[in-house]
Amino acid sequence: MRTTGPGQPAHFLLDVLDLLTDLGIPYAVIGALAVSYYGIPRSTTDADVAIWLTGTGKSDRDLTKDLTAAGYRTELKRADIDDPIVGAIIAEDEHQNRVDLLLGVRGMDPEAVSRCVTASLLDSSVRIIAGEDLIAMKIFAGGFKDTEDVQGILEVSGHLLNLDLLRKLARRYGVHVAQTLEELLKEIPPTMH
Repeated sequence: MRTTGPGQPAHFLLDVLDLLTDLGIPYAVIGALAVSYYGIPRSTTDADVAIWLTGTGKSDRDLTKDLTAAGYRTELKRADIDDPIVGAIIAEDEHQNRVDLLLGVRGMDPEAVSRCVTASLLDSSVRIIAGEDLIAMKIFAGGFKDTEDVQGILEVSGHLLNLDLLRKLARRYGVHVAQTLEELLKEIPPTMH
């Protein structure tokens, strides 16, 4: 275990990602850690990961049991029908460091797993969701912090984005997300660096 105390969600994330890799479960780091990679870094008290269980031979209950067997407190949460998150496995270590493993996001392109980028986190390689997928998902989430995150990504990494792909992904989440994206692109147009 990499954690030595509270306030180390990135360290705990690496332990959880080791388990996912050992089990052959594809994942993508999302949330504040992904935002920090593409945009303006911000602090976080947990780490968020999207996982894809289809084709792994593992169910959400199996993974919950595997995480518990590894010594973590776990909770399997099912979402309501109108919740954007399909469900989540919450894992916590002995220091209250937390990782939320999202079982799916309604509207997310199933090909998102193939667009992940590999990046370094605390001297380990991790898979981070593509910027286009992250932006579309953040706009869909719709919170104030999500909008700030998107603005930061557009400011810092906008010139690296595939705008055609980004627009396509936004449309998957609905007309409102596509319209919000266009408003944000007018406000902070991606520039060439």
